[in-house]
Amino acid sequence: MDAATLAKPLLMLFVVLDPIGILPYYQTIIYRVPEEERPKILERALIAALAMLLSFAVLGDYMFRLLGVTIGDFQVAAGLLLLIYAIANIFELELGSATSSSSVAIFPLATPLLAGPGAITALIYIKYQYGLPVAIIVSVANIAIAYPIMASSSIILRLLGKHGSLFVDKFMNLILAGFAVSIVREGITLLLSSTH
Repeated sequence: MDAATLAKPLLMLFVVLDPIGILPYYQTIIYRVPEEERPKILERALIAALAMLLSFAVLGDYMFRLLGVTIGDFQVAAGLLLLIYAIANIFELELGSATSSSSVAIFPLATPLLAGPGAITALIYIKYQYGLPVAIIVSVANIAIAYPIMASSSIILRLLGKHGSLFVDKFMNLILAGFAVSIVREGITLLLSSTH
């Protein structure tokens, strides 16, 4: 296994995970958490995302087939959960324990923002195209790359200040809601296309 073999699947998963693209969402979510807790939350989120990716790489397609769940079903469910989260944040509503550090690390950071339907779909494809060892390597590598990218987002928050952060919080939750709807739309489109 050489670098050329790994380059394409590594880049493919990086584009789908998109740690740079989710920075605004990450900043919006992390803004509500005390600053001293943020590094631990990021570590938990990345570990949970990696665990989820590896689980799906090894067992995901088998579990989907066993339960009769399609990628489209998964997209709709993940999108709806993310939409509820975004709406709750816009109106400053508490959803049970979802505001706790551990919960935020798992949902929505680890999933669906990092290890979302797109990443899981890409990883299952990589597994069948390049083999399980490559799927595992590119998963670990992408999470390692995501760490410094996401850890640097606190610098942007400091530059924005309190009012700027509040503006970003509300604005990005609106965008997050739109992102959630797009996941649902893609899932529904996939479900409809599979019925024909």
